[in-house]
Amino acid sequence: MDYKTSLKLFSTPRMRKYANACAGNRQKTMLLYRYNLRLCQRFYGILNVFEVVLRNAVNDHYTTFFSDPDWILNQAREGGLFAHELDEIRTTAKDYKKRGIYNNDKMVSALTFGYWTKLFSKKRYKNGGKTLLKIFSNKAKGLNQADIYLDLTHIREFRNRIAHHEPICFDGNGNISTEFARRHYLLISDYISYFGQNPQYVLQLAETPDNIMDKIDNLKK
Repeated sequence: MDYKTSLKLFSTPRMRKYANACAGNRQKTMLLYRYNLRLCQRFYGILNVFEVVLRNAVNDHYTTFFSDPDWILNQAREGGLFAHELDEIRTTAKDYKKRGIYNNDKMVSALTFGYWTKLFSKKRYKNGGKTLLKIFSNKAKGLNQADIYLDLTHIREFRNRIAHHEPICFDGNGNISTEFARRHYLLISDYISYFGQNPQYVLQLAETPDNIMDKIDNLKK
């Protein structure tokens, strides 16, 4: 695609960020846009793996803790873990039941990443018996509920940035940088290790972003 067409399709304000970072070099601008897109694609797979691992670990934990295979729906009540989302969860469950396909697995899949990360907030962690950190059998020493909630919030916001088609190849001043992306890749890897798993082994299911980040860094030269 040529630069003129990109302005028409993606908008001048959007492309201006990339052009400014490349000092107006159109060839580098188009390369940077392409690499950012490919980097987001790579992270989509990484985040997919992480989200599934996290939600399954939480589900297994609370299924056992509450001795309730239907804990998600039953916690959608006043005073429950999903008190603030009870209408949405009950509506989802009602729809599945109406269609004859209701089960806990469906409910696990229906909840967004935000639902799962909120379970680590102070109040919900307390309402869950202060037990949820047990899913991280290999967590770093001294890492507490507040730390984990903040880290998971950062990962969720990073995920949302990609989902909303925002760039992840700049620093805070609009310069070409992969520090933001690398920091979150490391954070995700750390949490995979906190589950007691080898990050390289688990994340190999998706294409890793390393070589794309290297290509972006090379554009600074």
